[in-house]
Amino acid sequence: MSEASKPTEKANTAVPHEGDHDRVQMLSLRADGTPDQHNPEIIGDKETAIAAAKEQFVQQAVSAVDVQSTGGGTTVEDAPQDPTIEAAKTEHDKVAAAAEKAAEKAVDALYKD
Repeated sequence: MSEASKPTEKANTAVPHEGDHDRVQMLSLRADGTPDQHNPEIIGDKETAIAAAKEQFVQQAVSAVDVQSTGGGTTVEDAPQDPTIEAAKTEHDKVAAAAEKAAEKAVDALYKD
């Protein structure tokens, strides 16, 4: 095989390699709420990305409040009925609103116009 016809090892040439990062439509989040991608760039519709991020952040925030208030380690099957459901709901609403704001801020910071 001549040098000219030998295959060369190249990385994916479909996209430039400078500033390597993950292009995503929806963030994958670690337990601490930080993106689980390498230098993520959000692509696609910004409003859809914000709506998805809000739902993720809300679910994580509400779950964290539940774990903290129950001491963790309980499951639906063995959890006692919560006598203070209204207090839990109020706390859920509070952290959900904060989570939605955090989600919008996270997407705004990553969205490339």
